[in-house]
Amino acid sequence: MNIGELERRSGIGRHALRYYEKLGLIVAQRQANNYRSYSDQTVVDLGFIQNAQSMGFSLSAIGEILAAKRGNTIDCAQGAALVASKMAEIQVKISTLQATYGFLDAERVKLEASAIAQGLTISYPPLTGHASKS
Repeated sequence: MNIGELERRSGIGRHALRYYEKLGLIVAQRQANNYRSYSDQTVVDLGFIQNAQSMGFSLSAIGEILAAKRGNTIDCAQGAALVASKMAEIQVKISTLQATYGFLDAERVKLEASAIAQGLTISYPPLTGHASKS
């Protein structure tokens, strides 16, 4: 398939597709007229790339995974270790965000108490996904 069809099937723009090709994430065969030609596997690889990016994997790490998959040099144990490593990284981020949230909540409580003591009215902008206070 040509780059236009790949763009339609994957939903990824041609500039990103060329960038992914430059990084070695996807592979194109050159036709006699020097046009790029992509296989159906490229669509599968692009789905993997998008999914892995949404989970926080860098393009560099994604490239390593794809290269290992293509060369059959990664086994289930290595895959499990890679997933466990990403999970640990995410847990650190969650812990950091929870600590930040706790700090901000404590500061909010202090500021609310001060505002009430001064007779000020407290109003909050609506937050997406959270109940707003009135």
